Amino acid sequence: MKRWDEFPEDTVMVGIFDAELSDLSKRMSKHDVKFIIAADETYHHFEENGVTKSFGRFMLGALRSPLTFLQATMKGYVPMTMSISKMSTIPVDILIDEESRVVEAHYCKDTVDHIPIDRMIAFASGD
Repeated sequence: MKRWDEFPEDTVMVGIFDAELSDLSKRMSKHDVKFIIAADETYHHFEENGVTKSFGRFMLGALRSPLTFLQATMKGYVPMTMSISKMSTIPVDILIDEESRVVEAHYCKDTVDHIPIDRMIAFASGD
């Protein structure tokens, strides 16, 4: 993450992926990931929390931001070894405070629609 140094030192960030843990571990070991990586191998927790799958929305994200998609592909972030089903999981960004309360849940429209990084940094900084 390019702007990781702008987050407070005590920031905890977790990425939960619709993936097999072995595939995820292998793929992420090639990258200097600054946050905790976890897998929901059965899609159970995603389903319980209203996370959707849409290959069309996955492709829309690639079309909306082709440069980002190309850069991610070149860095090995696109899960070529995973199924179309796993690739089509639409992200959810959730901000959780120190008391484990959900402050904001952003159900993304596609794979490039996220909470803006400035908002995440402000939240982590207590603003």
